[in-house]
Amino acid sequence: MASTTLENPTSLTTQTFAVEGMTCGGCANGVQRVLSRVDGVSAASVDLTSATATVAYDAATVRPADLQAAVADAGYALKERGTTPSAAPRSQGGGCCCG
Repeated sequence: MASTTLENPTSLTTQTFAVEGMTCGGCANGVQRVLSRVDGVSAASVDLTSATATVAYDAATVRPADLQAAVADAGYALKERGTTPSAAPRSQGGGCCCG
């Protein structure tokens, strides 16, 4: 996991998101890797079973929309918890390592 120096440690935010499109452990690892590489993220943990990602990030550097865009580029969807999941089992563009 990439290490990031926080600009303002008091702006550290931890948020849990729903993740759509993961079908296996490789998918979860890929989403975690993508989130960990976003500037301002200090830690990311993805759980396939609950289809969630918990991300600790510097709110002064990165916004949830930035995290969502990074995950979307990898072919998955990151949603604020409590939003209605998409009807599609996977987001457009693929991303699953299973093919």
